[in-house]
Amino acid sequence: MITFVPASEPHLQLSSILEELHDEVYVYDADTLNLVYANKTARIRCDWATSEVVNKNICDTSGMFDTEGFHRHVEPLRSGMTDAVTIETIHEKGLVEITTRMVSSFEGKAVFVSVLRDREHRRKLEQARAQAFSEIVHDLRTPLTSIMGALKLIDSGTMGDLPPQAQNLLQIINRNADNLLNIVGDILDLQKYTTHRSDADEELEDLELVALTKEAVAAHLGYCAVHNVNINLTATPDHAWIRGIPLRLHQMLANLLSNAIKNSPKDSTVGVEMRSNGDTWQIRISNAGPGIPEHLRDRIFQNYVQHSGSKDSKVKGTGLGLAICKKIIKTHAGEIGFSCDTGKRTVFFVDIPKLDTPPS
Repeated sequence: MITFVPASEPHLQLSSILEELHDEVYVYDADTLNLVYANKTARIRCDWATSEVVNKNICDTSGMFDTEGFHRHVEPLRSGMTDAVTIETIHEKGLVEITTRMVSSFEGKAVFVSVLRDREHRRKLEQARAQAFSEIVHDLRTPLTSIMGALKLIDSGTMGDLPPQAQNLLQIINRNADNLLNIVGDILDLQKYTTHRSDADEELEDLELVALTKEAVAAHLGYCAVHNVNINLTATPDHAWIRGIPLRLHQMLANLLSNAIKNSPKDSTVGVEMRSNGDTWQIRISNAGPGIPEHLRDRIFQNYVQHSGSKDSKVKGTGLGLAICKKIIKTHAGEIGFSCDTGKRTVFFVDIPKLDTPPS
């Protein structure tokens, strides 16, 4: 255990350094939580005189202090499981990061030393950066949409017939423009969830998940035909009520279904199953094929992780689809995961909490 020595003559320089730190430093008894020391930055924030510190408790540092939560937080220090614990939390002054250690004082008593670092400025900078990035990407979507419209118009023959070589070139341009538009859309969706603003104007509502899943499956029948793959929806209950955001759940199912379809061998079947799973409704989407490589399995839900289950697949994604799925399901207090038997079937499943009282 580290020894904490009060600011006596040999340690005046150290004490002066602590006094001038921009971070707040609190030293307090590990049993009573009564303060032994608080540096100048801490005293200014708490509006305390130096003489007042020894009459204060760490709980007095904030009107939002959660004593029970604090004791749970520092339990690993008391038990010797770790040397330090860190938490980010909302304080009266905004976002803060607090690192706490348990040390031994000069008298041999156990004390906690907590260093509080203001993260509000960093959070605002990150928000401003994310907002600027989002606006730039959003501005890209408008001209891309216009380009796509013009290309579709030319491709339809409305502007006259094109020679075969030009027609082939147009198809390549069309495909790449469509990919660009998908990338921009995925980045915008991911940015919304990263900045926690995705559902600011989207409210949860009572939803019937069976109907929503059937709609998603029907919407992908054409995609199945393009890839020569069948799709089969089985084992659905009569009704499965949840609280959710229809647009986001459609987006999640579309990502999972399109992944399963495009990574399936020709003439195989993508299975879609819904069932009760305790307090949740579970949707399972399975497909045959080589599955997910071992080296990607622990990262498959991370940003920009790309995998094509079929070597012949010409459909390239952004590597954001599954990351977005995970963020969507988290906003619904659900879970997403997968199981994979190499060379057999891969199953992606989502669990969404059941509605406590289904609509009558």
